[in-house]
Amino acid sequence: MNFLLVIDLDNTLVGDDEATLAFNQHLQSKRSQICLIYATGRSHNSTCELIAQKQLLTPDYLIAGAGSEIYKDDKLDLDWAEYLSQNWDKIAIASLAQQFPQLKPQSPKEQNPWKLSFCLELAPTASSVLNDLQEKLAESGLAAQIIFSSNRDVDILPQTSNKGNALTYLQKRLQIPPDATLVCGDSGNDISMFEQDARGVIVANALSELLE
Repeated sequence: MNFLLVIDLDNTLVGDDEATLAFNQHLQSKRSQICLIYATGRSHNSTCELIAQKQLLTPDYLIAGAGSEIYKDDKLDLDWAEYLSQNWDKIAIASLAQQFPQLKPQSPKEQNPWKLSFCLELAPTASSVLNDLQEKLAESGLAAQIIFSSNRDVDILPQTSNKGNALTYLQKRLQIPPDATLVCGDSGNDISMFEQDARGVIVANALSELLE
C-alpha cells in the first residue's frame, strides 16, 4: 500500500448509487496500492449496516463516531481509546449538556464512551446555543470540543478527538506521508481532516458549514 484514501460516507461516497458502484469498481482495480479508510460520524454498527446495504468495499480501517473510535477488522483500537480517555469526563459533560433543553439526545446507538451526540434543529438561536455550551465547558475546565455538522448534529468529543486527529494517528502508524494522503468530505465533522497535512477533495454537494 502506498496511498492513503480517507473518505466520509454519507453524501460523499454514498448518495448516488450508480456513481458509488462505478467508483468502487475503479477503486477495486487499484486496491492493492491503496489503504482505504472510511471516516464517518456514524456509529460502528450503523456503518457496518451501511457498508453491507450499499455493498461498499471493506475498508482497512474505520474511523467512526466523528473520530471517537478507530476500528481494524471490527476490533476497537485500544491505544486510541486510551489516548482519548485522558482528561475526559463524560458524566460531568453530560450533566452540563442537560442545562440546554435545545439539545435533544440522539439514539443510544449513536453514543459511545468517547462521544455525546445530540440534535439541534437549525434556528436563529443555534449558533448562540453552541457558543454558550462552549463557554460553559471552558468555565467548568472540561476538556472537550463541539462539532456541529449536517445543520443539526452536535457531537461533544474529547479535546484530542476528531476525524483529523484520527487520520494523523493512522498516518503515523502506517508511515504514509501527507503527499500520499487524500481526504474527501462534505460537512462540518470533516473540517478537521482538511486542517491536517494532506491533499483534499471537498465534494460538489458540500454543505456551507464546510465551504465556509
